[in-house]
Amino acid sequence: MTIASSLAAKQPRLLAAFKHIIAQNHLAHAYLFAGMEGAGQSELATWIAQRLFCRHVVDGEPDGTCEECTRIATGQHPDIVMVAPTGQRIHVDQVRYLKAEFSKSAVEGNRKLFIIKDAELMTASAANSLLKFIEEPSGNVTALLLTTNKQLLLPTIISRTQVIEFPPLPAKVLQQTFEAAGIPAKQAQTLRHLTNSVTQAQTLLVDDWLPQASEKLWQWFQQVVKGDPRSFVDVQTTLVGLAKEHAQQLVMLDLVAALFQDLLQLHFQVDTAAELSFGQYQSELTALTTTLNDQQLVAATELALTAKRQLASNISFQNVLEGLTLKLWPIFRHSA
Repeated sequence: MTIASSLAAKQPRLLAAFKHIIAQNHLAHAYLFAGMEGAGQSELATWIAQRLFCRHVVDGEPDGTCEECTRIATGQHPDIVMVAPTGQRIHVDQVRYLKAEFSKSAVEGNRKLFIIKDAELMTASAANSLLKFIEEPSGNVTALLLTTNKQLLLPTIISRTQVIEFPPLPAKVLQQTFEAAGIPAKQAQTLRHLTNSVTQAQTLLVDDWLPQASEKLWQWFQQVVKGDPRSFVDVQTTLVGLAKEHAQQLVMLDLVAALFQDLLQLHFQVDTAAELSFGQYQSELTALTTTLNDQQLVAATELALTAKRQLASNISFQNVLEGLTLKLWPIFRHSA
């Protein structure tokens, strides 16, 4: 499948929009592509690069096969610089390198492009170093920042870019895509709330990690809503051991948020059970909604949604979950 056909399937409106923007020569100097993993941010960034540099554009489409397009696809074009995390962060020296590269003239033509993947993983110093560069663009330079968690970016970075939101892929399409890749239906139902990427979905299933994480998280959740002190112990004895890697910790916190969102959706009847992340526990969740009031559910969900942001603030995973557990207890102490 070509990049254009992949984009046409995932984000047809965004593809059409950027075809028009580039054809009218109205490309802005900085964009922030924000959306779930696998929603098409990388594909659109590559498509834009090929469209700008392709030697044989036909009907607004790069041919994908010329020397320029081939070098872009393999990351070897001298006028396109890509920055990605080294380890768990993007460091200031990487941004300094980028700035040094773009202070030079284009090697070929008169345009330069830089792409920052996982932009939310920039350290504060890296983000601040990039900020002035975005504020005062020089020459024919375009910046594309890609993120799966816009909330973790500095507001000043967001305000100086044009934010393009990538909507999640339709649930039915994503469910079918995951099942076609050999992922069991129930697991696909949970995974499509976490990622749009088949590759990432399959990674989460290695050694049955996701099923184990979902089961243990459900046990913790049941104890939390009862105010059971064992939920605090479970954090250290079970959940921390299951999520030793940073990527697993992020997914675990996404699952925490998804559980409370499921509860909220059922309580307010704003969605069908088929759209739940934890549809296998539908009957238990439905029963639980009858014992809780609106205020309890909204307050708990807000806490769950902010937990991931705390992890990005260098608070340890264990401390984030222990703190969340302690804050949730008093909310559920008195049932509706």
